[in-house]
Amino acid sequence: MLSDLARHVGVGRAVQSAVFRAGVYGHRPPVPVAPAALAAAARRRMSATGWAYVAGGAGAERTMAANAAAFARHRIVPRQMVDVGRRDLSTTLLGRELPAPLLLAPIGALELAVRGPARAEPELARAARDLGLPVMISSQASTPMEDTARTLGDAPRWFQLYWSDHDAVVESFVARAEASGAGALVVTLDTHVLGWRPRDLDLGYLPFARGQGIAQYTSDPAFRRLVEARARGLLPDGGAVPPSGPAPRPTPAAVRSLLTMARRFPGPTAANLRSPLPRAAVETFLEVLRTGMPPSNTKKPPPPGQTLRGGGFCVSGRVLDEGL
Repeated sequence: MLSDLARHVGVGRAVQSAVFRAGVYGHRPPVPVAPAALAAAARRRMSATGWAYVAGGAGAERTMAANAAAFARHRIVPRQMVDVGRRDLSTTLLGRELPAPLLLAPIGALELAVRGPARAEPELARAARDLGLPVMISSQASTPMEDTARTLGDAPRWFQLYWSDHDAVVESFVARAEASGAGALVVTLDTHVLGWRPRDLDLGYLPFARGQGIAQYTSDPAFRRLVEARARGLLPDGGAVPPSGPAPRPTPAAVRSLLTMARRFPGPTAANLRSPLPRAAVETFLEVLRTGMPPSNTKKPPPPGQTLRGGGFCVSGRVLDEGL
């Protein structure tokens, strides 16, 4: 939790004090403070493929530039002659008091930024727990939501839901999120198809095609049933998996990709290398995750006050958008 100094003088002043005191002994902050310097340091530490996925956008990335420009138009309004001896950033959101108006957004395949799943959501959850800030657990996480929830303890959490092409998987995700203590669902509806991302395309790289960022799926019983069926040659709709044609010639890159799939799939790596399931999980994921608006036969959300179980837009009786 926050130190006594931070509670007394504010987080910013406490951090400044620590930095300047350390500077007397010739120490500089291990993490750059300036945003541009922080981004540059991240790029140096990350792989080329990881940086392209995290920092890149679709097309010419004009929407990214427009978003940054729109955010920059917001200004801090100075208030003169007011008491700033005790500043309070706390606020209330969805009936819960938060220490600051800040939420940690869902980041898919977060392991790309930290070189491995063990340092992805677990470290994020520990930081959020210590600060008391809400985490939006991603559908494309590198850690199952139950593990993240245990690390969070009593800290608030929401769940970001990609509405997949298979209702049983959606229903299972919602039930797991509710059991994990999620206070709300954040439904992503703007990814009808995979974005045209030139940085990723030029590198021929998609983390999910290597089993990265799909831990919510490989830990899900409904999804695992689809994987096991595909390993037997069946598609989610019950049809047969079409022939894939002649197998490409093996390459070192293909071997590395198969090893990554085996490491990310639940179970011992050695056993997974001999199993068809890790590759079937990747293929099933790419088939199932065609996101967008829920199908037309989906039931409408219940009125406020009721708890929706099994596919929808409400957790703990809170409807997020009745117009969906």
